[in-house]
Amino acid sequence: VSALILGLSNWRTLVVVSTAIPLVYFLHKLILKRMGEWFMNVGLPSFIERYRDMLNWMLDRDYTVKYALLRNSFSLSALTLGVVMLIAGGVVSSTAGSTAGFVLLVPGGLLTIVGVLATLIHTAETIYLGGRRSVRVGLIFGLLSLAILSLMSLGTKDVAFSTILTLMAFPFVISIIGLAGATLNTRKHLILTDNRSSLMNTSLGALFGIIFMFAAAPTGIEFFPETDPQQVRVTVTGQLGMNIDASNHLATVAQQRLAMLLDSNKESEKNVKNMLINVGVSKDANFRGGAPSPERSRITLNMIDYEHRDETSTETLTKIRAGLQGIPGAELQISKDRKGPPTGPPVNIEISGQEFSQIVQITRDIKQILREASETNEIPGLVDVADNLDTGRPELLVHIDRLRAAQFGLSTRDIASTVRAAVNGVEAGKYRDGDDEYDIVVRLRESDRSSLESLNNLTILEEGIQVPLVAVAELKVSSGLGSITRLDMDRVATVSGNAAPGFNGQAILAQVQRKLSEYERALPVGYNLSYTGENEQQAESFSFLTVVLMVGISLIFMIMVAQFNRVSSPFIIMVAVGFSLVGVILGLILTRTPFGLMTFIGVISLAGIVVNNNIVLIDYTMQLQARGMNRHDAIIEAGATRLRPVLLTALTTILGLIPLTFGINIDFVGLLRDLNPNFQFGSENTQFWGPMGTAIISGLGFATFLTLVIVPVMYSIFDSAANQMRHVFGEASGDSFVAEVVADQNGNAAR
Repeated sequence: VSALILGLSNWRTLVVVSTAIPLVYFLHKLILKRMGEWFMNVGLPSFIERYRDMLNWMLDRDYTVKYALLRNSFSLSALTLGVVMLIAGGVVSSTAGSTAGFVLLVPGGLLTIVGVLATLIHTAETIYLGGRRSVRVGLIFGLLSLAILSLMSLGTKDVAFSTILTLMAFPFVISIIGLAGATLNTRKHLILTDNRSSLMNTSLGALFGIIFMFAAAPTGIEFFPETDPQQVRVTVTGQLGMNIDASNHLATVAQQRLAMLLDSNKESEKNVKNMLINVGVSKDANFRGGAPSPERSRITLNMIDYEHRDETSTETLTKIRAGLQGIPGAELQISKDRKGPPTGPPVNIEISGQEFSQIVQITRDIKQILREASETNEIPGLVDVADNLDTGRPELLVHIDRLRAAQFGLSTRDIASTVRAAVNGVEAGKYRDGDDEYDIVVRLRESDRSSLESLNNLTILEEGIQVPLVAVAELKVSSGLGSITRLDMDRVATVSGNAAPGFNGQAILAQVQRKLSEYERALPVGYNLSYTGENEQQAESFSFLTVVLMVGISLIFMIMVAQFNRVSSPFIIMVAVGFSLVGVILGLILTRTPFGLMTFIGVISLAGIVVNNNIVLIDYTMQLQARGMNRHDAIIEAGATRLRPVLLTALTTILGLIPLTFGINIDFVGLLRDLNPNFQFGSENTQFWGPMGTAIISGLGFATFLTLVIVPVMYSIFDSAANQMRHVFGEASGDSFVAEVVADQNGNAAR
């Protein structure tokens, strides 16, 4: 009965349901169930056994060779000691002076450099010994880099040669070194004889390599992610003092240009849902702030929904910007709606000083410099350069000759009142119409006050004598300020600029600062330039999130110290949290995602996830040791036992974030109702939240490798060091660092 009712209401839904249920049943019965049984009975046990073998190999070491301890620990010890001395030198410099800190900073810097170089040498050694495996890794990395470069080349911006060189250099180097090892190497070890040291040095080498890649081909820094706009606003500003009719004419010209542009670009025309034109609007388009100005008009274009666009609305915005340039007598500002809280423009320069006339001159100079840099493409992506001076408002200045006025017995008040009454009028009375009341204003008719010549014919009545205005005053037409801005009681002028779609605002700001550096050094004494706006807000937000991250990590560390009742295990876990940032940086490089506020939030979230997996692994290892199992077997057993939960935690988190990060969307209602799943890839929400998902996914993927590979190795190293310390200081220990490594008959280290 239910199926009949469903079929009568919508036959498409009945077809989908009647075919989907049997299909899912047979899919489960014939494929999924068998795959699950194979995975549980064969695949997973085999994978765990392989992981046991890998752990066994990672913990393998041979200390029977000469200088084994020095060879295996020199690079890490030098690097660690150098970093500690640099930190201590910085603390000493801030408290006791630079001379005292210099004693620690110089040797600390030298040790750090030696440690980094030794780490890179050992990384190359590990790649060389890897042979064919290293070649395969290099080829996979190279193919991935080519795919990323291909996707980047499809964008609107050209791919820089430095980016291509950086992304392809490391796979090439890995493949060449691995090929040399596969061809020439005949030895099991070169310098390092401890696989734990090899893994740690290789991990640090990868960290240095990724940091170098990020420095050579930076993805940039942003405040909030750029998204495709749902609304485009074109603000047309005429000369200050322009009346509403002239402003309406400029808006009409801009509208006609827009209509011609959309007619010639059908994809752009389809993107525009409707167009709204307002004449005499306020300056703030978001909150309608400020008084309406007759010289300002705004054209608002609302876009259709994301999934129905034939081209991105960002491309439409770029075409609109190019098509509206060059309207005579108009200053254009083309903006878009933004997700997240409102922020200032990427380029916002505040000029302050003592004399406002000098401030005006500096502001005009900076505006001219930036406009020329924008028009000549010296600073690519810099658009909408403007200032807030408003210095063109027409004014009538009346210069009174006080001596002549005194001879006629006139005061400045008499003269000013006459001029004011003639131009603005004077209230003569009230007119009432029921409950309504109107002012009666008397002034000259428009033909007698519309020009300077007519006002020169004014006379001032004084004791029955008509005194010509020109006899006691001089009238001049000038221009004045439309607005005055003060900051902390100082007069301030602002020059602002925006970033064109596809360009990074912080990168443009850096170019602007370099461009104006010489001009800033030549400023008169007492005049300053301040870079505020989005840059200032971003610095405040990043500073706050940095404090939050440090406080969170400190609290996590103290809680773990209380839980484990030791410092080494929490320290290992926090090192893993720090190393997870390598995965974040690698993800940003491969996806060319700028580091922004959402990425920072993802890093903070990542710290909590990484800590959980490592706590589970180390805690179980310590439990096995407490039950009497030796360290080597406890590490292998704990890793094998906790492999599945660690992988499940990572995979479920990553899979859950994929729809948010990549915008994968399926309309199941449409599938059931109309046989139309409307599969969609990407959205405005994905563009906004995607950087956070990218940070968590890439960081968690790398952190999973750390948890399963590096953390067991670090635990073994720290436990060996602790045993060695107990052996040195004479404490009883049946599992000392020296006693546990004994050469067997084949010359290999017995664990």
